[in-house]
Amino acid sequence: MFSAATLLVAMMLGMSCTQNAHAGLKSLSVEEYRADVARLQGVVTECVGSAAACNAGSVGDDVRVGDVAKGGFEQHWQWLRDALTKAKSSKAEERTELLRDADGQLAELATESGTEVNSTGASAGQAQEFRRARKEANAVLARGEFQVGGGPTWWDRLKAWGLGWLLRFFSGVAQVGVAAPWLGTLLEWVFFVGAAAGLVIFLLRNVARQRLRVSPGDGMLQGSAWDREADDWAMRAEQHAAAREWREAVHCLYWAAIVLLEARRAWRHNPTRTPREYVRLLKPGSAQEQGLRRLTQIFELAWYGLRGASAEEYAEARSMYEGLAESATESAAGAERSRGGMLSAGGAA
Repeated sequence: MFSAATLLVAMMLGMSCTQNAHAGLKSLSVEEYRADVARLQGVVTECVGSAAACNAGSVGDDVRVGDVAKGGFEQHWQWLRDALTKAKSSKAEERTELLRDADGQLAELATESGTEVNSTGASAGQAQEFRRARKEANAVLARGEFQVGGGPTWWDRLKAWGLGWLLRFFSGVAQVGVAAPWLGTLLEWVFFVGAAAGLVIFLLRNVARQRLRVSPGDGMLQGSAWDREADDWAMRAEQHAAAREWREAVHCLYWAAIVLLEARRAWRHNPTRTPREYVRLLKPGSAQEQGLRRLTQIFELAWYGLRGASAEEYAEARSMYEGLAESATESAAGAERSRGGMLSAGGAA
């Protein structure tokens, strides 16, 4: 149990602390307090209009109005400082809501202090100043940027639903990846193999489209410019052979064969191909493919091997060229007969 002396000492200490707390507050009269409240209402109004004006230091110190022992009171402004601090870093809508509450509390304080001031015979100028500050605050709060909409639109709800679905989808994928770590590696291999297979199919289809396609037409291309150019190359080869220029003769004979096959639409015209690429465009194992392959070997040895060709090599190359020309002519004639038969059958019908 506490002794009477202990209780007496505690009461004296409490009274001393209370007196010290009262002594640390700024003392104001009722009129000065009323003016301070009006000033703080102006601070709140400026803060509503601009976040830069939300300065908690402009509130000032806590005050004591009148003599507490004779009915006075203390006013602590920490709540207003906190509101200004939060409003400084808040968005416009949140700042408006915070300061609306703070302004309402200040309005109540102004009303209460105004009653006391009037009871002491103060002038009505301060009440007029309050009404002016209240009117300015209402005008600021009525601006468009402080008007909150009536809720989310259908587009906002649709976007929220889509984002939520994506979030759930990727969360599910992440959970599957954790449960089955091998799934990621499997998907990588599937993608890589699929891409490689697609590339191979594309290349094969491209080569297949350029293989031998003898398609008949009016005139059968016999008198076309391509045929005339092939004949010119063959004539040049004969001229070089007459002059015993076997290397040049093989060169001309090779290009005569290339132009001849191109005239028969064995491939599409493309001057960037290499000699061996021309061979790969023909049907493997066909007479044309074998003849052009041997002619290409003779040409590469004579032209790119930087050595002179012989009469025997030219004679063999000439034989390969004539075989290619004969097979091309037979293919064109067969296609023409097939076309004629189809026309006859159609006429008989």
